[in-house]
Amino acid sequence: MTVNIVGWRDGLSVQRLTVSRDATPNRAGCVEQSLVPRRASSTPEREKICGGGEAFFTGVATLRPLLWCLSVRSPDTRRGQPAEVTVRQVWGSVWGLASTWVAPFTAGFVVVTACVACSPEPPQRSCAREIWARPERPGAELRVVGSWDDWLLPGRPLKEVGGEGWQRLVIDDLDPGEYGYLILEDGEGRADELNPLSLFWHEQGDLEVSRLEVEDCSLPAVEIDAVEVDAGGQMRVSARFLAAAGEASPVGRDVAVRLDGEEPLPASAVSVDPASGSIEVVTEALPRGRHSLEIEARAETCGDGCRTSAGARALGWVDPVASDWEGGTLYHVLIDRYRGDGGAWLGPPENPGARAGGTLGGVQASLEDGTLERLGVSAIWLSPVYLGPAEARLGRDDDHLYTNYHGYWVVDGRAVEPAFGGEEALHALVASAHSRGVRVLLDIVPNHIYEDNPWAAELSAEGKINRRDPLCICGAADCSWGEYIQTCWFTDYLPDLYLKDASVMAKVVADAVWWAETFDLDGVRLDAVPMMPRAATRRIAAGIRASASPRDAHFLLGEVFTGPGAWGIDAIRYYLGPDGIDSVFDFPLMWTLRDVIAHGSAGFEAVDAILVQTEASIAGSGAVLGRMIGNHDTSRFMTELAGDGGSDPWVDPPAQPNDVAAYERQGLALGLNLTLSGLAVLYYGDEIGLAGADDPDSRRVMPSDAQLIPAQRALREQTERIAQLRRCLPALAGGGRETLLADGDLYAFVRDREDLEPAIVLVNRGDASAMPTLDLGDRSGTFVDVVSGEPLVLPGGATTVEIGPRTIRALIPASSACAPAP
Repeated sequence: MTVNIVGWRDGLSVQRLTVSRDATPNRAGCVEQSLVPRRASSTPEREKICGGGEAFFTGVATLRPLLWCLSVRSPDTRRGQPAEVTVRQVWGSVWGLASTWVAPFTAGFVVVTACVACSPEPPQRSCAREIWARPERPGAELRVVGSWDDWLLPGRPLKEVGGEGWQRLVIDDLDPGEYGYLILEDGEGRADELNPLSLFWHEQGDLEVSRLEVEDCSLPAVEIDAVEVDAGGQMRVSARFLAAAGEASPVGRDVAVRLDGEEPLPASAVSVDPASGSIEVVTEALPRGRHSLEIEARAETCGDGCRTSAGARALGWVDPVASDWEGGTLYHVLIDRYRGDGGAWLGPPENPGARAGGTLGGVQASLEDGTLERLGVSAIWLSPVYLGPAEARLGRDDDHLYTNYHGYWVVDGRAVEPAFGGEEALHALVASAHSRGVRVLLDIVPNHIYEDNPWAAELSAEGKINRRDPLCICGAADCSWGEYIQTCWFTDYLPDLYLKDASVMAKVVADAVWWAETFDLDGVRLDAVPMMPRAATRRIAAGIRASASPRDAHFLLGEVFTGPGAWGIDAIRYYLGPDGIDSVFDFPLMWTLRDVIAHGSAGFEAVDAILVQTEASIAGSGAVLGRMIGNHDTSRFMTELAGDGGSDPWVDPPAQPNDVAAYERQGLALGLNLTLSGLAVLYYGDEIGLAGADDPDSRRVMPSDAQLIPAQRALREQTERIAQLRRCLPALAGGGRETLLADGDLYAFVRDREDLEPAIVLVNRGDASAMPTLDLGDRSGTFVDVVSGEPLVLPGGATTVEIGPRTIRALIPASSACAPAP
């Protein structure tokens, strides 16, 4: 049995409680479970019970001899404990009763009503869709108007159901397809606040409206309920077969399950209950890596002309480097500028816009020779690998020629560039990464294509390109980024896709899913997020998440480029949330680190302030921010330290600094990045202080070890030590941050989780040693500095510690398994 419970917190948090059909009540007749976080769905879901009953968020009860009673216990917010729900089985002949409870739920509330009906028939699909709403004004009439009847007024009325003013409309007469709709309150329209997906009503000036999708329920379906991987590597998948609507057929026992695309698993690994439609799969212990179970089931019997088979895909990880993205380390690789096949070091390209010859095989080599393992890397972000043009083109704002070395000019949305190694090389790289517990993200480009892409001519003829005459080039005098960001072109050979068209949106989503499925990706990095309607990123996210279970099997990281200042926090927050993307890059923190460490124009109090503001802003969104000190679109941190960030990349590229102090200061920035919460992002070359002015100079080739000066080697070694600590110590993966000192040159904080070993991080950017006194509370004993290996005794309470000039210290208990060997 599954009972769904919804709780609102700033429109972000929805919770789900699942009670299994064979759950055993205690002596009091209760089954108790804690709420499990769940992403929001477009409408309140309903689940089958006893093979034919239904459980609703709220609803009118049609009770049978079995009644489930639910009560809600408030959460203990002081201890961080979730609300708990008690589910009580009451046996006997009980008819005609419905119950609703409303209880506090963190910063919102919970509404629960159970409605149960049991039936001997096997489960069937239902394509009825439900729209829920509450009037904003007491006594107001609610209706729904939609594209299914050309937005005919007055629309369909909602009916009040349960308590708290909730109303519901059940729609069960639509053909399969995509529809738009609005909720009307006394004739005034608004989008459905419970539905995160939307599309655009062209006849009303591209008005954004809520999206309703009706699937083809004349086909059966397989739904995956749970995916678990135990500590021994055994994978368990629970699924259900739903017969086509109107076809009361049980599932056949000959369910086929393929593991990682190989031969079907033996019948002994699969158990089927035809009456309930349940399918349980249990594998043997699997090797390290990500594994895919493809389930194909058939109806045992079926009427004339109906299709009998359906499938679903489950994904599970065995022994990943990081169990979650929070606390992980993402290595950002620009493929062409990194390494060649076999790990060959590259020479500089003939000019900053030319190809250097880096390949996917070069990235694979850095996995296999231990380079990325020493940096504690848990995931790799690959630059785009699309087939692109061979010819060089003028830059968007200069007179220099550029090739498609970077991969962002898309000639074919489903082909891998041969210069990078082609499809075989991408498959090999992903397989190699997964076998080492490392995840892979691929950069995808949904905003624009290259002019020679065959799709471009078709879209242009159909008016499905964002085009005006004269052409609107982003940032031009007559085409400001602020006003035209969603319709301007990067340059005149990169047509900007009209994503408000349903067919264009559908293809972009389908292409994103194709990349994720075909190459077994762990997620994608979405390019140029603000240049697209938010509806596009949400649709891409929904499409990828629906392609496999569990819902969080894929990670979506978005580029929302902002300038300095706290205003950027609101800009990035707009795209986050359970139904938005999972992560964005923390540009506000990046710029602040540059102000404080590279330029010295602010003190560490600015870093702490921007962290506090950002964490408060994203609270409740479930997001994991990507923390970095620079990327391929900004000048290198090292060049900012040297004061050469404004140098011309073509005419006067800055030299690689020799100043040891500059490398020590870069070590502070990297050390902070690796000890703060979130997802640490390392741009290739930052670990050795690679120099570079703005793009394209920030994309220099990775130098060989033989080319490094001692200060670069020392920086890399320090970064590796702190990165290994991040990989090892649980407090750095998910602990909170307690600020001990943030003033001028000094910053001190503790990363801690209850009952776990803490990390005390101390930073001094000054040119002289500092002796701050810090309140360590009850943290006392013998500690060791992971950076220097030095042991020290901390008495607890008010403790004076020494921090050398341009130094970062990471202190952990000497007894920790993560402490360096003496």
